[in-house]
Amino acid sequence: MNDSMRRPLPVVFAALLALPVMASAGELVEKIVARVNDRLITHSEFEKRFEVFIASPQAGNNPLEARRKLLNELIQEKLLEERASELSVQATDEEVETAVERVKRQYNLATDAEFEAALKSSNLNRDDLKRQMRNTITLQKVVGRDISSKLDLSEDALRLEYERRKDQLYKVPDQAQVAEIVIRFDPKDEAARAAAAARIEEARAKIAAGTPFADVAKEYSEGNARERGGALGSVSKGELVTALDAAVFADPPQELPPPVLLSSSIHLFRVTDRTPAGYRPFAEVKEDLRARIADDIYDKKYAEYIDKLRREAFIKIYDAALAPAPAAAEEKKTPS
Repeated sequence: MNDSMRRPLPVVFAALLALPVMASAGELVEKIVARVNDRLITHSEFEKRFEVFIASPQAGNNPLEARRKLLNELIQEKLLEERASELSVQATDEEVETAVERVKRQYNLATDAEFEAALKSSNLNRDDLKRQMRNTITLQKVVGRDISSKLDLSEDALRLEYERRKDQLYKVPDQAQVAEIVIRFDPKDEAARAAAAARIEEARAKIAAGTPFADVAKEYSEGNARERGGALGSVSKGELVTALDAAVFADPPQELPPPVLLSSSIHLFRVTDRTPAGYRPFAEVKEDLRARIADDIYDKKYAEYIDKLRREAFIKIYDAALAPAPAAAEEKKTPS
């Protein structure tokens, strides 16, 4: 950014910017909300954007804070617009039209009438949307060039991040393929409890004699998986109640652990394909990790980038109510 862009206006002229701008004697043209180097945020620009912004979740419930948030966004936009000018970056007409069509598809707006009505409900018209799209695409190009293209997402960086975060993100508990036979009883009826225990022992005897577990489950089980031969599929350690979990993941592993008695049921398990706890392999999670890193690093780098642009810029807020604090109304003064 050259010195002329950072040089503050003379004091008298700067003070005049806080007042409505006059095109000729007695003719009111515009009021200035803030200045970012040589770019102005006008009252009409601010209020038009605020009509849309206040309806968004980002605005929150405090109107004054919402106005301050919006002003901060507009200041960032002006800084990025200036950077775009320095880089000779701009959106093409084709990119704008493609973006508009994408919006129409996203909201299932099949006809121009539906599109115009949707825009009107958001206090916009087609030209407003195209202008915003053009600006957004241009700023995205600036950010892409100055930030995104410089993110380190190399294989080495990804592997390093994998080792650092695999306990948090990609840990896999002990797992097993499990089938069960369940016999239920009334917890207040001792005879029913004894009968259930006897049926489980009958089932165990048939399995020990060579009858497939699935066939015995279909005959004896009262559980929801009965018609599937008792198959529960893959079960991870910690999914079942403590007593059942302890039987399924016994150490050492047992294919047919002893029956487990609960308050109103008895469970007999068949446990196969035990796999110990570990981590999802790097190759499987690499793209997920890349996306996570990109988001994390991007947020950090973007904040640093905007902070740097603000430090190097002359920013003055003329609406005292929108300044974060009295001392912050003029964020930077460059030496004369």
